[in-house]
Amino acid sequence: MQVTLVLSSLMLAAAVSAYPQSPESRAVILNQEKEVNFDGTFKNKFETDNRIKVEEVGYLKPGTDGPVSVVQGGNSYVAPDGRVISTGYISDENGYRPVGDHLPTPPPIPFEIQESLRLLASLPSTPEPKYN
Repeated sequence: MQVTLVLSSLMLAAAVSAYPQSPESRAVILNQEKEVNFDGTFKNKFETDNRIKVEEVGYLKPGTDGPVSVVQGGNSYVAPDGRVISTGYISDENGYRPVGDHLPTPPPIPFEIQESLRLLASLPSTPEPKYN
């Protein structure tokens, strides 16, 4: 049993050392600020030497079914082509909503469909069927 454990440990160590490491895996944190409070609020901010930056805050806000956790912030990094990619976001009861120039956007809704939706919204609603 001990021989198996030692051999497994040696094989794992050899596999880990043989795994290629990227420059991102050796990035040095230049500055970091963390604050976690008892009321559920927090702040997190850090920057690395390869120009990755992250900043976010979290807090609770009142909701209809009790407090809602909100996290908002942003991050940026330098792409291989040299462009700085920045993403902002908010996450709350409406889900995660990222914002960034690099993110794809849906095409505009065609005029005909907009008119159809407006017409449907103007129609009177029909009563729900009753089942026995």
